[in-house]
Amino acid sequence: MEALYDFLPVPGTKSDAQNPKLYPKLVTRGAVPFSEIIRQIARSSGFKEGTVIGVMEEIERWTAYYISKGECVEIGHMAYAVANLKAEKEITDEGEIHAQNIRFNKVRFRTAKSFNQRCRGQQLTRAKAAWKFKQSSTRYTEAERLSLLRDYLKQHPFITRTEYGNLTGLQKSKAWKDLNNWLKNKVLESQGKAPHKIYVLPCDNLIR
Repeated sequence: MEALYDFLPVPGTKSDAQNPKLYPKLVTRGAVPFSEIIRQIARSSGFKEGTVIGVMEEIERWTAYYISKGECVEIGHMAYAVANLKAEKEITDEGEIHAQNIRFNKVRFRTAKSFNQRCRGQQLTRAKAAWKFKQSSTRYTEAERLSLLRDYLKQHPFITRTEYGNLTGLQKSKAWKDLNNWLKNKVLESQGKAPHKIYVLPCDNLIR
């Protein structure tokens, strides 16, 4: 089974650019579940699935233990794992912040060079239409989208993120960005919490 790829605009490229810069990205078919990895190991090695699960749990346990002690951990020949730190407030003078204001943040994995080489597929195929990345429509400018939204809300008591995306042709992340920006600028008001949040015009008394 060959690897599929498609193209996406380089982050930061204006959505209305006529010839945006593109970069290639793999199109995955969803995550391969760990249960599938276990079955493959058991099938090829002769180990029982329970043994494989037990070994993996021990690897996870001891990796977490050493990371929590501030160590960088080598995980087989695949990667190195180490924790990042985060300060609870901005630091301008190292003498003004104490240990209680610094905490562990996310764990960062750095793959080994040899593992990167082993992961290089031999065949790449351009994804067909059904597997291509969906991108937001550039049919409307931001001002035109806002006008469409206002016209919609004059005829309907509220709008959801999904409805706004359908109205303007925007994908989920871009639709959220528009709506959150208008909330910040008090063009809209919101009621409820995701995934049931709705958006209304200011001083709208239809939904309470």
